Amino acid sequence: MKAIQLHIESIKTTFETLSKGKFLYYFIPGAVIGMIYMYFYFQAKAVTSVLTDGAEEIPLIGGAISYVFNGIGSIISFMAHEFYKFLILVCLSPVNCILSEKYDNYLTGNKFVGGFIRILNDIIRAIIIVILVLLMEYTFLGLWWFLSFIFPFGDTLTPIIQFIITSFFVGFAFYDYSLERYGKGTFSSIGFAFSKIFTLFLTGSIFTIIYYIPGIGIIVAPVVVTMIATVVYIRMNKTPETKKELLED
Repeated sequence: MKAIQLHIESIKTTFETLSKGKFLYYFIPGAVIGMIYMYFYFQAKAVTSVLTDGAEEIPLIGGAISYVFNGIGSIISFMAHEFYKFLILVCLSPVNCILSEKYDNYLTGNKFVGGFIRILNDIIRAIIIVILVLLMEYTFLGLWWFLSFIFPFGDTLTPIIQFIITSFFVGFAFYDYSLERYGKGTFSSIGFAFSKIFTLFLTGSIFTIIYYIPGIGIIVAPVVVTMIATVVYIRMNKTPETKKELLED
């Protein structure tokens, strides 16, 4: 319950901040990547649709070919979403890393020493962690997919298990911006993740839910969840929010 309450309060704080016009320019990189992705995604969907419709016209085997194309289309759709998630988490890591630090400073007044070199190191670390997290996610998903062929009700449970695994590891990626900033090493960060499984799952769930909002989800999710994870981490560690009054102006 504490983690749920913490997320509710952090969501409120984040949207209060955004409603004041703060940090809105951080949506621009995601919007650019999102529009490029959507263009190619819908082009690919259109090609798949044409091939499927055309296959149905083939005598005798048209239905079977159409079924195969539908299956391929579903696989391509899943891979496209996973690739985009990888793209925004990796390509937007520099932006999200800076956003997390700026928002931390806005809330707490904390200034993190080290200048450009430290920020560059944080960004490189963030990209490495994101790639590591995604590899771990796909490993766990692959293990589940293997087990789902063995155990009864595997197919029924797969969407739920997939949501849980994906949400946890995505949540981890968004917390690492703060973990690095506060001097946590790679193994310490992994230890934090597996000691706060439900917290990370909740944060990742918010990303996953926003991500699937048609049109705007893929643009909004990275910024909003970066800010929410930053607030949760600050309050989880009871960091004094010396600038909290700014949210109440």
